[in-house]
Amino acid sequence: MGRGRTEMKRIHNDVSRRATFGKRRRGLLKKARELAVLCGVDLGLLVFDDDGAGKLFDYCSPNTSWSELIERYESITNHKFQFQGINHVDDQQPLADIIAGLRREHDRLEVSVRRQTGEDLPSAATAAELDDLEQRLERVLGEVREMKDKPLEQQLDESYHKVIVILGEPKSIQRHTKQFFIRNLTVNGIVHLTRRCTPWRTRTASFAA
Repeated sequence: MGRGRTEMKRIHNDVSRRATFGKRRRGLLKKARELAVLCGVDLGLLVFDDDGAGKLFDYCSPNTSWSELIERYESITNHKFQFQGINHVDDQQPLADIIAGLRREHDRLEVSVRRQTGEDLPSAATAAELDDLEQRLERVLGEVREMKDKPLEQQLDESYHKVIVILGEPKSIQRHTKQFFIRNLTVNGIVHLTRRCTPWRTRTASFAA
């Protein structure tokens, strides 16, 4: 079966749109590098992530520069680039300065993101900044724990139903089920019964009744 044709319109779901952007951006940059190397052409590629923090992704052929590319484009098309309403030729501002400015903004945004995630937290951070970071890390840690517990919860659920089928005696289920799960958790190196185990105690109690 062939792949379905993708409808050419904006993806409204934020998660799907971000995933599609990341995948297609990487593919586009890869194709640009392949075209430059395999065919020996000069090319430049700029991609701005408008959904994020305005992040810039760019690629320029290794044998040329952005200034040379723009000059060649202007000489061939007779089109003069304008920046902030000032003609590029009259202003005499090298394109390299503009690219450098974009890179500085890109670096500034990256530093901001690292501070938000605690990767580049300054030693002079205020108590409010530390409290805010702690809350964000706790939320992330909670999500990680939930994702980590899902496979274990599924395994316990499957094992629980197998125990019911094998034992068959409702009154003996509570004792054997408890021993089975404690032994199973201990063998697997899990010595603490967390709140995730509460449903099993509830279920076994209902059988005993």
